[in-house]
Amino acid sequence: MRKLKLVGLASKSLSRILYSRGSYFNFVQGEKQAFMHTRRLCSYRYAAGIVKVPDEAIFTLASAKRYFHATGPSYANERNHYEVLGVSRNASRDEIKKAFHELAKKYHPDTNKNNLAAKRKFQQIRDAYETLRDSEKRAQYDMVLDMGADNIRHDFTDSSENVHYDFQDSEAFRNAYRKHFSNSFHKIFSEIFEDEVENVAEDIQLELSLSFSEAAQGCTKHLSFDAYIPCDSCHGHGHPIDAKTRACPTCGGFGRVTIPPFTSTCSTCKGSGRIIRDSCRVCRGLGVIEGVKEVRVTIPAGLDTGDTITVPKAGNYGGRGAQPGNLYIRLKVAVDPIFTRDGVDIYVDANISFTQAILGGRVEVPTLSGKVSLDIPKGVQPGQVVVLRGKGLPKHGFLVNRGDQCVRFRINFPTNINERQRAILEEFEKEEIIREGDSSSEGSWWQQIFEYGTSPKFMLELSVLLLILLFLKKIML
Repeated sequence: MRKLKLVGLASKSLSRILYSRGSYFNFVQGEKQAFMHTRRLCSYRYAAGIVKVPDEAIFTLASAKRYFHATGPSYANERNHYEVLGVSRNASRDEIKKAFHELAKKYHPDTNKNNLAAKRKFQQIRDAYETLRDSEKRAQYDMVLDMGADNIRHDFTDSSENVHYDFQDSEAFRNAYRKHFSNSFHKIFSEIFEDEVENVAEDIQLELSLSFSEAAQGCTKHLSFDAYIPCDSCHGHGHPIDAKTRACPTCGGFGRVTIPPFTSTCSTCKGSGRIIRDSCRVCRGLGVIEGVKEVRVTIPAGLDTGDTITVPKAGNYGGRGAQPGNLYIRLKVAVDPIFTRDGVDIYVDANISFTQAILGGRVEVPTLSGKVSLDIPKGVQPGQVVVLRGKGLPKHGFLVNRGDQCVRFRINFPTNINERQRAILEEFEKEEIIREGDSSSEGSWWQQIFEYGTSPKFMLELSVLLLILLFLKKIML
């Protein structure tokens, strides 16, 4: 070990030298040793132009356009797959599988619609299970955890200085890692350290009441609701228009921090790459204020209570580069006094007199497109249904684009009648009794013949008659 004095800032980078001097890694055996040794090179202290390095590795410090704080412990414990699944390090494969199925059922997107937090949680659960269910991936992942706890934490907690690093050559440093690590090993590192969370503002959920006609035929609604809107003073930037900005000292203005071979969003500037000292006094640097937002929404025809309409990016304004949230409109359709809905089919009652039910006729019935005249079948019964094809609600995704309208007949019987009507009805009743009596008598005569023909007495008489006929035939011969 020896001290080397640095003369100014060199143009070559740490990553390029390490990558070009591939012989330096020849003495390192195995992937774990290569990783530990390279990380150790990145963790030496640089102060007052003096640097301590091993004799085998002589390199020059790169000119820095970006900075990163070496805070390894946060990476060592981030997104521990065992903690995500709620199992111990020595859990069996069956225990891991059981824990995955329980959590997947709880956080599945189908059972947590419009819940972005549950969606992210389900993604973490699935990633953890994909790694731990494979014995080879699990062994490599355990090695990563062991190294993170024993070595990475120790290397980075001893130094609080900013390490100057030329990130233009970070890809060369990544290639050096890929050269000494397998693809699956690098993939596991990527799953742990390169997880990106999109910066999106909160969604807004509303409930919209519709009449039956509006839901059936579709309509356009103008909605006003409370939401976070862009700040009028700074136009959503979080700072005055003429405010002076400077490059973020943590990421050097790139918005991302790289500890080779891993990259993450800068936590200081939240990915913007700029630091503003003078924030907007109205929104206090947030870029958003509380206000009222207006949205024009088109409601498709045929929707029902419980259906949800999604308006992308119509929710809360993000501010400072964040994506706006979505607007989710949950529908509530009012009960109609005339129409009753059953899926895409609708039912309506048609009230007719008892004479119309007997003699037939015509009746007007309401439909979604207006009243139509309907023929009444002769002798229609109470509750009998006549179907009007294609008069129902619109279907979505079917060959037949509309449902049917079903007309149920309700027969109104008079409660008060005059003497003439009573006499007519009594005469009608007498004729009905006579007709029923004739039908009953006719039915009884045939029934008596059938019963006599199948009785034992008839069979005995028929047998005697046959014997007599045979006897007479024999005498005549």
